[in-house]
Amino acid sequence: MGIFENISLMEKALDAKWLRNEVIANNIANADTPNYKKTKVIFEDYLRDFLSKNNRISLTTTNDRHIKKTYSPLTLKPVLYREENTAYREDGNNVDVEKEMVELAVNSLSYNVLVEQVSKEFSLLRTAINEGRK
Repeated sequence: MGIFENISLMEKALDAKWLRNEVIANNIANADTPNYKKTKVIFEDYLRDFLSKNNRISLTTTNDRHIKKTYSPLTLKPVLYREENTAYREDGNNVDVEKEMVELAVNSLSYNVLVEQVSKEFSLLRTAINEGRK
């Protein structure tokens, strides 16, 4: 994978983390709403699948008309999933505020780590463009 694909993957991961932050905040805001069902963001499984497909040996084609299977980071999208089958309280709400707060903290930390990684990638590019000069 090239450096630009790497940055694209990190961009998609940042988008998913941002969306997860909004979803968790929405879950917390609705913790006292009767019959509210919490929502989750699913992305890391898709990212893992994408990375495993890109590390496989690619098939060679013998004709220009053969279908080429290409995997692009642009195809990765987070999916929202509503947990309908659980309820922690008698009013039908399934939001556990303490668990949501932990998930929010973990998500925020991983978001910050990704931001640092993107910054380092751009720093490497800047260094390469400037041939090591500042």
